[in-house]
Amino acid sequence: MTSTQVCFDAQVSRIVRAEREHAFILGALTLQADLEDGGTNRAGFIAQFADAWLEEFESMPTWVAFGDDGSAVGFVQTNWVSKLPSLRRPTTGWVHVKKVFVTPAARGNDLAEQMLRAMIAWGTTNGIERYQLTARPPARSLYERLGFTAPDERLMELRPAAVSSAR
Repeated sequence: MTSTQVCFDAQVSRIVRAEREHAFILGALTLQADLEDGGTNRAGFIAQFADAWLEEFESMPTWVAFGDDGSAVGFVQTNWVSKLPSLRRPTTGWVHVKKVFVTPAARGNDLAEQMLRAMIAWGTTNGIERYQLTARPPARSLYERLGFTAPDERLMELRPAAVSSAR
């Protein structure tokens, strides 16, 4: 397990690539993030999340940050998308950043940036040449500092529910 040391407010945090034993920790952090975004808690959510994350473990590289007291203070969750072989284009995959979350007490100390840098370092080691994400306006400057830019004009998206309701 590779870990990175990060300093913030006289605390030392460790950022590690999540392993299977982190499933419930990630479930608890996701619950906290979802509640903060207006979600409603339901019984069994953490176990449900842990089971689903474990099913996708190999294709869902995730990083988790721990404070100096051992408590989990943030995570970056991704999907590793692979391509089939092609004669026309490179066949390297890419990483889609699904979620970045830092607990309120650990915010404002560049922890999200450090977790993303750990993800990019892992990607460099694993031949990843492209990362994509959807940025909320308040987070754009974070992603821009790391080199993320707006996609080209060819990128399109379909949301069937929106198309049905527009008719």
